[in-house]
Amino acid sequence: MNRKIKLLILLILSMSVYFIYQKTKNSTYRITSIGDNISIGINSYGIKEYSYIDYYKDYIMKEKNKVLLNNKYSNQYITINSILEKIKNTQSIKKDLYDTNILILTIGYNDLVYNLSIDNNINEYKLNIILNKISKDYNNLINEIRKYYKEKIIVVGYYKANKEDVYLNIGLQRLNNILKNNEEIIYIDTYNLLNNNRKYFSNPKSIYPNRKGYIEISNKIIEKTLEK
Repeated sequence: MNRKIKLLILLILSMSVYFIYQKTKNSTYRITSIGDNISIGINSYGIKEYSYIDYYKDYIMKEKNKVLLNNKYSNQYITINSILEKIKNTQSIKKDLYDTNILILTIGYNDLVYNLSIDNNINEYKLNIILNKISKDYNNLINEIRKYYKEKIIVVGYYKANKEDVYLNIGLQRLNNILKNNEEIIYIDTYNLLNNNRKYFSNPKSIYPNRKGYIEISNKIIEKTLEK
């Protein structure tokens, strides 16, 4: 191999490394949020503000040139089955999952509350039936997501509701166990993080935390995503 060919190969390799570097440097870091009102950022007085997703995005923007937050799949009515059916039947969400760098899920609360609300005579047996159904749907959802998305799945758990509802609060603890007991996800424990701490809840009649509460959840997500 003569000297000119060697120089040409070296030039091609150098240019390839350069273009790969530029593409990586300028690429968009994509965060996708799928969740309920807590992920949207409803505050203690029912007003939409910053959620833990937004604070997490602000943190990532310190490290990345371009950060895009996709939260179009988050709404107050979302259930596990509704997002599962959307993924199965909608091409756009499949593409969004494929392009995502990190996925943050906050799901299950609506499923629990709705099923409790339609039965005025709830008992331990009925609660177990509800939770068994939620568990099955949740694991089906994670399996469906994994068909299109291979990176970290962050699942945010739930804290104790500020209500004197025994079955709801028992259900939330069991729901959290369901959410965290899936090997495909990284679980964020908010139950022990926020419970029994008034500084995170400005309105005692609201189930939603204040800004400090959302920041605490965001910090826990940051901590978990930085773990190797």
